[in-house]
Amino acid sequence: MRDHSELTLRKQKDFTRVYNRGKSRGSRYVVVLYRKNGLDHSRTAFVASKKVGNSVMRNRARRLMKEAYRALSEKTVSGYDIVFVARAGIADHKENEVEGSMKHALKSCGLIK
Repeated sequence: MRDHSELTLRKQKDFTRVYNRGKSRGSRYVVVLYRKNGLDHSRTAFVASKKVGNSVMRNRARRLMKEAYRALSEKTVSGYDIVFVARAGIADHKENEVEGSMKHALKSCGLIK
């Protein structure tokens, strides 16, 4: 198993590359931005802007997305940088609803095996 920090997107230039040159798909609760990274593993990031709500709601949104992705990570294709952006209203929903939304978005991107 890889070190957690190796699987997380951290550098500003990596975010910029995904935002500017990547592709995106949206679903009810999340927007998925993705781009090939040339590595043998995928790196992820979970983002919640102030549109989602106060800090409590933003943190809940990130936790929901992380837990939902954990359930789906075994099925995802490797070699991509993936940014999950929370949509407003996500914090009011259950983990299984968010997971379904993420699964739908990942399928439409072709990122699920």
